[in-house]
Amino acid sequence: MTLEAPSGRPEASAKPPDTWSGLQPYAQVCRMLLPARSVSIFDARGVLRWSTEAAPAAELKPIVAAVLADAGSASQSARDLHMLSDGTSAYVFRIRDDARRVLAVVAVVRAAAGEGNDETRDYAAVRARLGPALECLRREMLARVVIGRLKHNAAELEQMRRSTAAGSFDSLTGLYTRPAFETRVRLEVAGAEGSSSWSSLYINVDQLHVINDNFGMRVGDGVLGQLGELLRSRLPQGAFAARISGDRFAVLVPGHLDDAERFGETLREAAEQLGTTHDNSRLRVSISVGVAALDSSAGELMHSLAAAETACKAAKDRGRNRVEVYRTNDVSLVRRFADINIVGRLHDAISSGRLRLDAQLILPFERDSRLKPHYELLVRMLDEDGTAAGPDSFMSAALRYQLMPSIDRWVIDTAVERLKACAGVLSRAPLGFAINFSGQSLNDEAFDDFLIERIKSSGLSPELFCFELTENATIASIARATALLSKLRALGCGIALDDFGTGLSSLSYLRQLPVTMLKIDGSIVRDVVGDPRTESMVRAIAQLARTMSLTTVAEYVETEAIRTRVATLGVDYGQGFAISKPLPLDDLLAEITAPSAPDRVARADLVIASPAH
Repeated sequence: MTLEAPSGRPEASAKPPDTWSGLQPYAQVCRMLLPARSVSIFDARGVLRWSTEAAPAAELKPIVAAVLADAGSASQSARDLHMLSDGTSAYVFRIRDDARRVLAVVAVVRAAAGEGNDETRDYAAVRARLGPALECLRREMLARVVIGRLKHNAAELEQMRRSTAAGSFDSLTGLYTRPAFETRVRLEVAGAEGSSSWSSLYINVDQLHVINDNFGMRVGDGVLGQLGELLRSRLPQGAFAARISGDRFAVLVPGHLDDAERFGETLREAAEQLGTTHDNSRLRVSISVGVAALDSSAGELMHSLAAAETACKAAKDRGRNRVEVYRTNDVSLVRRFADINIVGRLHDAISSGRLRLDAQLILPFERDSRLKPHYELLVRMLDEDGTAAGPDSFMSAALRYQLMPSIDRWVIDTAVERLKACAGVLSRAPLGFAINFSGQSLNDEAFDDFLIERIKSSGLSPELFCFELTENATIASIARATALLSKLRALGCGIALDDFGTGLSSLSYLRQLPVTMLKIDGSIVRDVVGDPRTESMVRAIAQLARTMSLTTVAEYVETEAIRTRVATLGVDYGQGFAISKPLPLDDLLAEITAPSAPDRVARADLVIASPAH
């Protein structure tokens, strides 16, 4: 719509015609209801857009600017009545949309006395008299906003239609491609300014690779084409869909979560009917569907769609051929969604070297020459500002997205390089360093040779190292675990079974593994004070370990009471904040190699003093 100057000619900075033109009738009504010298209309930025005067009073602009600065005020009041220098009164009114945002400001300057203006009116009386005209103007402006938005949307749709030849639609399914889908999402959802509810569906064809392997790619493509046709024929009014890649589809549906869930269920049931008999073999077709509410207020709409993908992956994990809804009270789904968000940061941290090793003391409860202090090496991820995040924030994502082998290799390489720099001091120190590696690395065929080679070529005594594996990871790959751990023991390394007491192992597995240490899980240790059953469990583990010539470590020793109790129950070592907090490995090694440190290290005085860190 154009903004006309008082002369009726567009201003130099005017918008396309019809934005602010044609307002004379409203000004006329205002002048009929109230003796007025002029009526001027300003936009939400305080720019004059239309006036009945060729040169409105210069004083109006700062007045309007002050009114806009106070736009958060819910009501108008006498402070919007202003006296001009020539003695006339200016009444200022805000025109708001339904969301209480200012669309325009109307300034009405009353005629001077003797110009048909013989009565004095306060602000409330003037507003009451002009109220119907102002309301009509408000509705007119709202209508123009809607029309402008529709014109914009129509232009966007026309642009999308013209880009069809450039690949906006998938040739196999007839649905949008991913780029076209994202454009449509921004157009429909962001353009609605949050006034509508939307839900998203993420659809994955179950085991399409099996169909391709057994029947050929042509049949698999036929299934995708049929699914595209199914989606097109069943989309609710206003919904749209895309094949975003391979066997994955996305749908955006106007409506609430429950409606989208029902729609997803009808799609799932219909997809089952696509299966047929092919070459005397049954062709089974099913889909997994994730549903999530779309947060149209989010800064990145496609980020919100990731919640539906998370729910879809959960549907596949939970048996396929089902519909799962992303809800914030579903802990497993929220954890999976967090993993999706953090995996990119973790990839970047690994590639740019933003990982750090910390060391936490594992201290014997008694001064015994057979029990040397250890430090467990713990990995931290550093944000770009240097803030350290513990494994609780990224380990789930690392496991889910198979990043643990890369992290394990970084930890081993970094630990060996740091310790090699202190080889002279460490050769005389009664110390050990515990290093964790994951079940994923255990299943990596090249990991065994990598680990053995790094130990042999380090120049460090293998007895300096103790390698930790969780109980569950070890039992899950018992044959490979036994082979690798036996090689490490043959070198002279220690072997610790981590999280002991919470896994599924039997005594036969424990007898079979070349373990030297059992680490009692913290979930057991933290309840040891005042719980007779937990005390009995810890005592039994300690007695079992001693019978098998193994040492024991109580994890999560967080209080002095726990420390005292596990020591009396026969546990050999403690680890936790009541023993020592973790500190960067580089800081620990700097302290160990300080000029005054070697003799103390040899006597273990420096290590025993470490709880003070």
